[in-house]
Amino acid sequence: MTSESPYKKGNLGRSLIVQKQHQVMRAVVSIFFGAAFGFFIGMSFPTLSFTKIYFTPWITCNCSNVGNQVTSQSIQISQDVSLSLSNESGSDSNQSQNQSDLLKIWIPSHPRGAETLPPRIVATESDLFLRRLVGKPNEDLTHIPKYLVAFTVGIKQKKNIDANVKKFSENFTIVLFHYDGNTSEWDEFEWSKTAIHVSVPKQTKWWYAKRFLHPSIVAPYDYLFIWDEDLGVENFNAEEYIKLARKHGLEISQPAVEPARATAWELTQRKPDHEVHKNTPEKPGRCRDPFHPPCAAFVEIMAPVFSRDAWRCVWHMIQNDFVHGWGLDLAFHNCVEPAHEKIGVVDAQWVIHQSVPSLGAQGQAEEGKTAWRAVRERCDKERSMFTTRFATAKKNYYKSKGIDPSNIRMRYLMIKKPNEATRAIVAIFLGAALGFFIGVWFSTPSLTKLNIVSSIVCDCANVGKQVRNDSSQNSQPGLSFPVEKGSQNKSLDPLKIWVPSNPRGAETLPPGIVANESDFFLRKLWGKPSEDLTHIPKYLVTFTVGINQKHNIDAAVKKFSENFTILLFHYDGNTSEWDEFEWSKQVIHVSARKQTKWWYAKRFLHPSIVAPYDYIFIWDEDLGVENFNAEEYIKLVKKYGLEISQPGLDPSSTGTTWEMTKRQAGQEVHKEAEETSPPGWCSHPPRPPCAAFVEIMAPVFSRNAWQCVWHMIQNDLVHGWGLDFALQKCVEPANEKIGVVDAQWVLHQYIPSLKDQGKAQEGKTAGEGVYERCMMEWKMFQSRMEDAEKDYYMENGIDPSKIPNH
Repeated sequence: MTSESPYKKGNLGRSLIVQKQHQVMRAVVSIFFGAAFGFFIGMSFPTLSFTKIYFTPWITCNCSNVGNQVTSQSIQISQDVSLSLSNESGSDSNQSQNQSDLLKIWIPSHPRGAETLPPRIVATESDLFLRRLVGKPNEDLTHIPKYLVAFTVGIKQKKNIDANVKKFSENFTIVLFHYDGNTSEWDEFEWSKTAIHVSVPKQTKWWYAKRFLHPSIVAPYDYLFIWDEDLGVENFNAEEYIKLARKHGLEISQPAVEPARATAWELTQRKPDHEVHKNTPEKPGRCRDPFHPPCAAFVEIMAPVFSRDAWRCVWHMIQNDFVHGWGLDLAFHNCVEPAHEKIGVVDAQWVIHQSVPSLGAQGQAEEGKTAWRAVRERCDKERSMFTTRFATAKKNYYKSKGIDPSNIRMRYLMIKKPNEATRAIVAIFLGAALGFFIGVWFSTPSLTKLNIVSSIVCDCANVGKQVRNDSSQNSQPGLSFPVEKGSQNKSLDPLKIWVPSNPRGAETLPPGIVANESDFFLRKLWGKPSEDLTHIPKYLVTFTVGINQKHNIDAAVKKFSENFTILLFHYDGNTSEWDEFEWSKQVIHVSARKQTKWWYAKRFLHPSIVAPYDYIFIWDEDLGVENFNAEEYIKLVKKYGLEISQPGLDPSSTGTTWEMTKRQAGQEVHKEAEETSPPGWCSHPPRPPCAAFVEIMAPVFSRNAWQCVWHMIQNDLVHGWGLDFALQKCVEPANEKIGVVDAQWVLHQYIPSLKDQGKAQEGKTAGEGVYERCMMEWKMFQSRMEDAEKDYYMENGIDPSKIPNH
């Protein structure tokens, strides 16, 4: 890249100064003439007709009546609603049905799928905080990270990543996305043992970010750094960077790039005499608008940093089929307002872009192109397609609002840009207002005439107060006037996009560009995006595994066809060792030491990510599958309408606890059983564990059921004990939609391998400590659910003690 000469830059700077001086002079002149005009109007004001002045009583009277009118209407509405409810409850034929419906929890404002859960049990967000297997849950986190940094890495850059990670303090959660499949090799660094590793061969940063950094999962983090692997960080400190981002109000930012090497954009190059800069003069022809990218409101995709709120929007803008992210940088400005103030480059903390094309080497040579050239062509293609897709989405949005997209540019210039005509009008108006009040002052009118404004302000203020007081006194419980969510942020500018029905954080995006769900489908780095998926899996199976059970998992995986996406959660940190199996090179590996199946499920199986899958298997590692076939299992599940299920357990299995989950020979499926020990378990059939019950070792969920169950999983209760008794709350009728598949059964080998990951303490063995934590979590979950239900019923005027079986 050829940089501009100092002479040209100097002339440009002097030109901007002169232009600014002229603008100031024009504003002063406009204000002066406006003030003169307003002064003479003000001087003549007392001679105006008194009928124009004495409108205060009318305003006062009628404004007061507004409050009375609204109040009376509120009372009338309340009476009408009460009468309607009274008439309904007075009907003997409907009374029992109404009572039954009242006992069924249904909260439409809950997240999709979780409407049947009481509010206090719903956990809509999670985190990536590592927890213990033992001890009290509230003592797990001795330090809570406030920020997150994710690097997309290959083993060849491990020394550079080691230097990077050391620039981030303990206030950061570290996540590594491995595109080359090498993960265990990073354990030469001590920090790697407490980092989270996700390994999927030949996938990119933005593919990972869409699948593993859902806004609900990273919600606890104030800032997210989503960085490449080839950044020199000798002059960078993460904590100092965040201080500057906050100081300058940056929602989207990046460290400046040292311009010693060629870079694509002027804006992202370091300005040594700045802490932060937010705009720059670009090359001629690049900037049609000085307030828009790439001259302002712009950072590159190599090292972006997002606030929590900005990431909510950006995540929804990432397209599932565009893996390289090219074009996103030119669209970031759609996610913050005003973008030219909230997007910037931090000069005081800078990096060197080493431009190591290591991901390009993961491509595939085809049609006479090198691997890197094929990847580069895909990048260019994605940028063009994303730009077109976004433009089409905007056009469709404007058309839906009755705005002709072909006139957008002219209307945008008239509304958005602070041009000379707009400045002159504003200046004249302000001057006229100032002159008017000066003129009124010099005319010395009577005090009664000057009381016009105060009377209006006073009485109208009282209207608001009166309406509020009357509403609070006369409104009935549960009766309220709805306010459109997010409407307080809606701009009056018709060209600014605001869609309240979009997901939270994405209201500023046109609906056609919002991707609120994702998948785990692997994609190519090259070629056409539409040709990536030659086969789309319909189901998902996850196993939580340790290396000691690899041969058992190998046998289990072979029972699942190509219709399944396979995901392994590694609790022991060993991942690369699984590559002796060919299938391991095509599956997704997630590694976080000493974490459990339900910890993983809450963080990495968000309903929006697994939405494409009809059924989700969440299985332990110690299941014998000689008599199991996944495709046949799904046929039976569909045949019997099971939303939550499990394979029957061979009665010879070690440690079987419940009669309900034992295989009943001679049946395809059973949905209830009789518990004999201890007495009293089945005093209220068809309730768990005698019906509507499966265990947590090998559950299978439909898509809809999982949407509910995920929201019920508590972030701090990692073992999941007690969930099995609450699964019934997620389907209706539970005794019909929860069952055990006898014709496809498994053998529970009962290998306590996870217990070996615990820690001996206070005279207890590691296994005893884990078991004690499990029992503690069971009681805590049960108490939370009971308290949540009681609170819900009491808030709705129902005495929980009078509810049968409650």
